[in-house]
Amino acid sequence: MTRTAEESEETTRLEAFSDGIFAIAMTLLVLEIRLPEEIPPGTLGDALLHVWRSYLAFLTSFATIGVMWVNHHRIFNLIRRTDQAILTLNLLLMLGVTFLPFPTAVVARNIRSVDARTAVLFYNGTFTVIAICWGVLWRYAVRNRHLMGKDVDERSVRGVSRQYALGPLYYIVAGGVALVSPVSSVVIDLLLAIFFAVPARVFHRQSTSP
Repeated sequence: MTRTAEESEETTRLEAFSDGIFAIAMTLLVLEIRLPEEIPPGTLGDALLHVWRSYLAFLTSFATIGVMWVNHHRIFNLIRRTDQAILTLNLLLMLGVTFLPFPTAVVARNIRSVDARTAVLFYNGTFTVIAICWGVLWRYAVRNRHLMGKDVDERSVRGVSRQYALGPLYYIVAGGVALVSPVSSVVIDLLLAIFFAVPARVFHRQSTSP
């Protein structure tokens, strides 16, 4: 699939705007990995290990945003044109991305406290809303096929649709796990980032299997 110059120009500003937001959101995540203000001499190593849950929250959010950036690039190789609805839906998606460092900070600060379940539920709630925005954006493009290139392979479209179909449900389930084990819930979120990193062609192969 090749994009014409006209098609590239159609989505260039949207993609550049989105790239900037992804980059800023990923950078802000690291600011919430904090050590105690006063560390007794000789205990720095223990202090660094003590915040491993903050590392987990950072890694999960960084991986999720990174995979979203990759997949955003992938779908806009299929979506060749924009309209007001695409711009608005993409803006809502970016709203979720810019908000994500906040629930990440909430998890990093509270995952060892009595509020751990609430923190991780809030975290997964944010992922759920982002997944819904992503799904609505993609479904709108699929239903308005004039926004896609004429040479777009239908199998690629089906593959992406299959991969994203249950995204919100996955995060709702992960949120449910938080009621039992907040740390396990965050680990599931990290595994979901890996799942969404799988190339869509794997899913369109499945869709053509008997």
